[in-house]
Amino acid sequence: MVSLPEEIFQETYGKVKKLIVTKKLEPGQLITQHRLSHTLNIKDDTIPVVLLQLQEESLLVGNLQSGLTVRELCDREISEMFECRMALETMTVKLFTRNAPQSKIDDLRNLLVPFENGPQNAYVFHKIDRYFHEFIAKNCGNRRMYELFKNAKILAFMDLIGLVRPLKIIMQEHLNIVSAMHHRDEEMAIKAIQVHLKNTIKSHS
Repeated sequence: MVSLPEEIFQETYGKVKKLIVTKKLEPGQLITQHRLSHTLNIKDDTIPVVLLQLQEESLLVGNLQSGLTVRELCDREISEMFECRMALETMTVKLFTRNAPQSKIDDLRNLLVPFENGPQNAYVFHKIDRYFHEFIAKNCGNRRMYELFKNAKILAFMDLIGLVRPLKIIMQEHLNIVSAMHHRDEEMAIKAIQVHLKNTIKSHS
């Protein structure tokens, strides 16, 4: 397999992943290296490395030889993953509210500031959304909890289902979570993340 400079890898990776997140490559759609290379107008030798990485992240299934497809999620997988998210993120939010230094809470708040007047670009806000949830897990003060978060492949799940609700509403729910964290109100923070996830679940049912 060709070894790519990091900059080239990240550029190609970002382009292919955007096609998946924005549903330009639909769930179940066959992906060939030649077609993808033509679509993105990039060299063939950059494609296999990126496709293998996306397969490792559970965004693609199959193999390079016979072709890869964007992973399709059945209703049961979606339901089970939301149950996992509810359990894990209720705890990560609780621990973050309790343990995170004020600087980390400020970082989380500052992440959202550019979007307070209403997110305009759905793909950009999707990346902010997934970073928001991972940041909380990563900085909750419990390394094993963060490992569970990563091993559950929650970020890949978020990439596959996307954002289907109005972005302003999602943004406000994030702000509610951060506000509770700022006041070190564990009960309110837990309620806020649960409302956020329940509303997200409803949008996919």
